Amino acid sequence: MLLLQVYKLTSNPNLRIGYNSMGADCVANNLHTHLVYADKLFPTTKAFPIEKAGKKVFMKSSLKHKKEDIQMHTVGIKMGEVVGWPVRSFVISPDIQEDSEQGLEEALDSLTHCVGVILNHLIDRNIPHNILITDEGMTMYVIPRKFDLIIENVTFFTSFETLCGFVRCKTESSYKGMDAAEFTKRVSGQVSLDDKGFEDLKKEIVNKFLGEYEGEYIE
Repeated sequence: MLLLQVYKLTSNPNLRIGYNSMGADCVANNLHTHLVYADKLFPTTKAFPIEKAGKKVFMKSSLKHKKEDIQMHTVGIKMGEVVGWPVRSFVISPDIQEDSEQGLEEALDSLTHCVGVILNHLIDRNIPHNILITDEGMTMYVIPRKFDLIIENVTFFTSFETLCGFVRCKTESSYKGMDAAEFTKRVSGQVSLDDKGFEDLKKEIVNKFLGEYEGEYIE
């Protein structure tokens, strides 16, 4: 929640925040994030390419406890996945109803709680991950992935920028020899979780939420 308060300090809609966990191209073994401006990287679209990819919602939850009378959250969440992207990714945002009096603070509180549950699950499962925060703090992409140490002959960084569409090469020769099709193939095969691994993880997260909160799984 504290991290998202950064968006209150700026009126620039191009601010993005990224994070790399250990095993996910994290250079320094400490908790730190990266602040970038999308319009500086992508002057035309002013957004990372992953933001322009298709999305499919697979779960909604009101975050109302099934067994407790005290309710901590007044805004629900919607969770989906990015469609047609080479790295299987989750995308989470508040489910704010039209004509409601739900405020920004309540929405951010629900979002951070939801993402916190997911990240704790990934940590418990020892799954590396990258994060991109967009939409003035209202949308978060969580990318579970394979450990960077098992990627063979990698010529590019596998940090959040690369996995979200701004490819960072390690050498000038790798940049000059970069081929989009080959890059997509390598990222999809060596960095992304495979279809079964991602679907199993998605099922675990859905069961965790719907076991505790009211909500629905969307086919």
